Amino acid sequence: MSTVASKSNRDAPVNRTNRTVLIILLLLVLLIAAIFLSYRNAAQAARDEYFMDGEIILVGTTTELDALIQELQTIDDNIILTIDPNRSFSLQDLGSPAEQTLGPQTVASAALQIGSGSAACSQLSSDLEINLYELTGSTDDVEAVLEAIDQTTAGSSVLADANWVIGAPWHPTGSPWHPTGSPWHPTGSDVDQGKPTPATMDDYLEQWAFSTIGLVDAQAVNTGSELARIRVGVFDTSPLESNGPAAASVQESPTQNALKVQIDHPEFINTPVPPEEGSRQDINVANHGYFGTSFIRQLAPASEIELIRVLTKNNRGDLATLNHELLTFMGQANQNGIMTVVNMSLGVPPLEPFRPFEPWLDWEFPPPFELVRQLNSLETVMQIGECLDVVMVAAAGNDSAESLKVSNYPGHWGTVLSVTASNQDNQQSCYANDGDLAAPGGDGGPSDPKAEEPIACEPKLHECVNLGPNCPYSVIGYVHPSTLQSTEAAVTHHNWVGTSFAAPMVTGLAALVRQLNPGLSAAEVRDVIQCGTVKPTTPQEVPVINVARTLACARDLNN
Repeated sequence: MSTVASKSNRDAPVNRTNRTVLIILLLLVLLIAAIFLSYRNAAQAARDEYFMDGEIILVGTTTELDALIQELQTIDDNIILTIDPNRSFSLQDLGSPAEQTLGPQTVASAALQIGSGSAACSQLSSDLEINLYELTGSTDDVEAVLEAIDQTTAGSSVLADANWVIGAPWHPTGSPWHPTGSPWHPTGSDVDQGKPTPATMDDYLEQWAFSTIGLVDAQAVNTGSELARIRVGVFDTSPLESNGPAAASVQESPTQNALKVQIDHPEFINTPVPPEEGSRQDINVANHGYFGTSFIRQLAPASEIELIRVLTKNNRGDLATLNHELLTFMGQANQNGIMTVVNMSLGVPPLEPFRPFEPWLDWEFPPPFELVRQLNSLETVMQIGECLDVVMVAAAGNDSAESLKVSNYPGHWGTVLSVTASNQDNQQSCYANDGDLAAPGGDGGPSDPKAEEPIACEPKLHECVNLGPNCPYSVIGYVHPSTLQSTEAAVTHHNWVGTSFAAPMVTGLAALVRQLNPGLSAAEVRDVIQCGTVKPTTPQEVPVINVARTLACARDLNN
């Protein structure tokens, strides 16, 4: 009896040890599973921030696209591509006189060369299509389908893109706020510091930005009947944004708003995954496009302006929608024989380090996909715009405080005027990426450039409330009544900051130059605007636009 009891006593510690080991192993398994799930969920969320799930964009002639789709089916019958007719475009839809300027050749790499002249344009076939396809088969992985296209024979003559998420030139979310804080200062700042703050009509008319560029000289030549007809397309957010997940087809005529602009919503816009409710990305900037449009209206009051919604109220959109709306706008103007200028205060920001375990661990990994962001379709659209003699203007981006200096796409391409932001001293704003030239956009650095103590580059709009029209941290623009809360009913203008609002000043100047000089090509308009900048006299200064100097350069070119 004692022997049995003794053996039982000896076995008890062993059993307890075994149970402990099993518990530890189970906890390790659960921990690994939790880490895996956390990584997988974060990876999917990151993919949703960068490109649309189950969609690709293809560029090629009708014959080439049909051949590719048939070849894919023979390789893998699980890959089924279904065209989205609402976000697809054939160059045949550009209409006369564009068909006369586009040569009979099929698309080739030479057609995508960024540069002026008819050589590249003659490579563009009127049978060219830029189409969005939904992956409706059992294989709906974007990376897998794009890799399969690379393996096909027909794929060598077709350009393929993911349907990338686009937005304001800040970060992949498209909102003006990085998850860690402001769009400029890596350590973050109080989110309220970057919100637009109230201003008045007097502030708007008297602001430093207009005096810097010489608005009075633009007003002196806006004589109405002597100006050529010009149409300006602003591709941005809409103040008519609804709270629903899908966009209804909404329009507002020029007689219904203070800026006298046509506001259009494409019914088919495909909204990317919205930011989490209450997060720092969940900010309503529906007024973004309307605000910027106010600068175009001041510089070119006789122009026809159309504000086209390609971004949601969180400044999120997709590449296919932007492509389609740009082509539609340019095609309609081309058919009507109207000169055009395009403003894009948006961009496709660079890929960021992937941090799947924030906020617990700040480990960085490469993006959780292997797609190369070539943006072939958008580059093709920019080339078509050049062939149609459209002046393209884009914001450079607001990433430079985080060490990124180059312009975001599409501003990075040569036929697009990339606009950086300047402050009252004609210096590049502390947050602004490099551009071809500058226009006032406000700053976030010190108001005194000789300050001994360094001051963080972050939004300081809250300080503009009592500083009036010459607040060094902002520019002042219009507010659409539909974007206001009930407590803000009397507000007509706001202070705001960014390259997004420097770009429309250049767009307005381009429109004015075209109105006064209809014989100038898009390339010549770009040249005279750069010719007319106030040249830097110190390493800190940047070339800032000036109305009088630009008009003088245009006269010299005409002569």
